[in-house]
Amino acid sequence: MSYRALLFFVLCASTVNLSAAAPEPRLPPGFVRMAVAEHLTGATTMAIAPDGRVFVCEQTGTLRVVKDDRLLEAPFVTVTVDKSWERGLIGVAFPPDFGASQWVYVNYVVPSPYPHHRISRFKAAGDLAVPGSEQVLFEGDDQTKMPGKIKNGHQGGAIHFGPDRKLYIGLGEQTAEKPAQDLHSLLGKILRLNPDGSIPTDNPFFAQTTGKYRAIWCLGCRNPFCFTFQPESGRMLINDVGGAKEEINEGNAGANFGWPVVEHGQTSDDPKFTKCIFSYPVASITGGAFCPKDNTRFPPQYRGQYFFADYMRGFIQVLDPDHPERGASDFATNQGKITDIAYAPDGSLYVLDRNAWVIDKAWKPNTGTLYKISR
Repeated sequence: MSYRALLFFVLCASTVNLSAAAPEPRLPPGFVRMAVAEHLTGATTMAIAPDGRVFVCEQTGTLRVVKDDRLLEAPFVTVTVDKSWERGLIGVAFPPDFGASQWVYVNYVVPSPYPHHRISRFKAAGDLAVPGSEQVLFEGDDQTKMPGKIKNGHQGGAIHFGPDRKLYIGLGEQTAEKPAQDLHSLLGKILRLNPDGSIPTDNPFFAQTTGKYRAIWCLGCRNPFCFTFQPESGRMLINDVGGAKEEINEGNAGANFGWPVVEHGQTSDDPKFTKCIFSYPVASITGGAFCPKDNTRFPPQYRGQYFFADYMRGFIQVLDPDHPERGASDFATNQGKITDIAYAPDGSLYVLDRNAWVIDKAWKPNTGTLYKISR
């Protein structure tokens, strides 16, 4: 969302009649939506374990567990965060060897000695983290030194393991814009790490940079809020919040998506910039998930397709990743303030409704809900 659009949204939100009934959620015939966890606080993102448990990040620092479609009272872990605006606990992932290693990875913004991203992992013992098991793997840049208009905005946050068993991390440019093109800044980048936090020597800019900046894998992002990998092909799609438009980009080593030199929805023919595969007028693109090709809970026309959500518009749309030029179509509408979507091992689609704006003076806790959509 552009800064101007953000201000417009805030002004509009202040005049909304909160007593008005929310529009009725709409789904395709045969599908049902069920609330499985309510009263979540500042829900930012989620990850689904191989055994079907859903781990939900609350921006305020608690990592909650939904087991057998029931929210457990005790959080998996609570981390100390700077929770202002878009900072906080903003990423969670399971490694491919989770069954053996029991590591749970998180991305959060710590408050001291200055606000910065931290990638850590915790050892799981059932539904709880082993006390004292945190291993800090990677530390981000000092956010107080960033030139952005809203330094605690555009945090990105998503983390996922790729088909190469490496950890990928999306970081926003914190409204600073220009550093997204700078290989000596982590802003506006997709990073790539080994599971132990070390930096792979085959990263595309390893020889051009030093230190932690060797982790850069893609650049030219604005706010890569969510990304995901197709389970069958390993193809990576990145949802980058606009800008003039919302973008879906295909992630490849060394790709430069152009921000801020090229506006979102770009049509530049400059060969150094990778064009987006799909864009639509500014709103706020968030979660993305590929429907597995063997998912028998969804009709054949949805299998292998890319589902993406929009926070401001409350929809979930479907895009053919092989023919994005054909455009996207609605799957579900009036789904709330969605921050993430994900497919479970049983084929159900989980939808995380934050139902809250950023953490500011008007923010309230306990507004979020986790839904499950199935047939």
